[in-house]
Amino acid sequence: MKISTILNHLESRFPLTWQEEFDNCGVQCGNRQQEITGALICFDISESVVNEAIALEKNLIISHHPLIFGNGLKNIEPNNTVGRIICKALQNNILIYSMHTCIDAGTNGGNDLFAEKLNLQEVKLLSPKRLQLQKLSFYVPVDFAAPLKDALFALGCGQMGNYECCCYTQEGIGSFKPKADAQPFIGEQGREETVPEQRIELLFPPALQSSVIKTLYRIHPYEEPAFDITPIIKEYQNVGLGRIGKLAQPMEIADFYKFLKEQLELKTFRVSGKINKKIEKVALCGGSGSSFIKTAFAAGADIYITGDVRYHDFFIADNQMIIADIGHFESEHFIREIICAELKRKFTNFATAISTTEKLEIAFV
Repeated sequence: MKISTILNHLESRFPLTWQEEFDNCGVQCGNRQQEITGALICFDISESVVNEAIALEKNLIISHHPLIFGNGLKNIEPNNTVGRIICKALQNNILIYSMHTCIDAGTNGGNDLFAEKLNLQEVKLLSPKRLQLQKLSFYVPVDFAAPLKDALFALGCGQMGNYECCCYTQEGIGSFKPKADAQPFIGEQGREETVPEQRIELLFPPALQSSVIKTLYRIHPYEEPAFDITPIIKEYQNVGLGRIGKLAQPMEIADFYKFLKEQLELKTFRVSGKINKKIEKVALCGGSGSSFIKTAFAAGADIYITGDVRYHDFFIADNQMIIADIGHFESEHFIREIICAELKRKFTNFATAISTTEKLEIAFV
């Protein structure tokens, strides 16, 4: 089995189009066409993780956080951490793949598991994913519609959440008159022609626009295909960052803090804000979620749980909502469980394991 088979499955569950604009999910380095020998799951890519994969003879590393991320990488040399990791991985035929905000936002992904660990009920998205898409509309003779649609679908057009090959088709009659310099596929110069055609509409990510237009001109039988491209903003109903839900029973603040520590195996965490009622409505976002404090407050949360909260952000709720910073790692490290379980469920002919060597030790001294 090739690594591409595993990656195609993961991307069908958590499509790359779900990632945030700032992110860099997907293949970080390596050849997806090589045969799989085993998969190692980790939170962050490190040299120790690569060494572990080499020792275990696993040539696929799947991480949560991307290796190449917002650092303006312009060359790869073994004189820095990222360069050493990439060079060692390639030397040992290891492919590195990262899932980050794709699995954060997705259904049954990181934030859903976070909410499940706190036994939240009536869980909803905190911040639905808004996606910029393009809508392609074109006209093609009926007999040539199928191969053109298939070529566009192969590029990645027509993807909508858990569905693929999505399009709308309407039949009608197209008319045109070729000029003297035209070389018409159908009809004659100077004579008006009518042809049974299909109008086809489908969506695609903006990054594919150049390939879409080239494919249209390459396969469409007409010398001048008729088409238009329209920007579309889509808001997902089941994909997005953060979750908000209710506890089965309201809890006193002190009791909820104890519950939070037990459920997430926390030793300590930072909080700010005082409310004069029990905690019932809980908002959360794994990782660095301080940008959603106002969203959680507007949604009526009694407490918002996330990581990496900056000093001034603790004042945003003005003592009308508790803000709990449990730590970046602590709020999403369990995503490794999701990836590992998904691979073991779908594939049984190679070994999958969670890294045992990666450690981030931060202590209060």
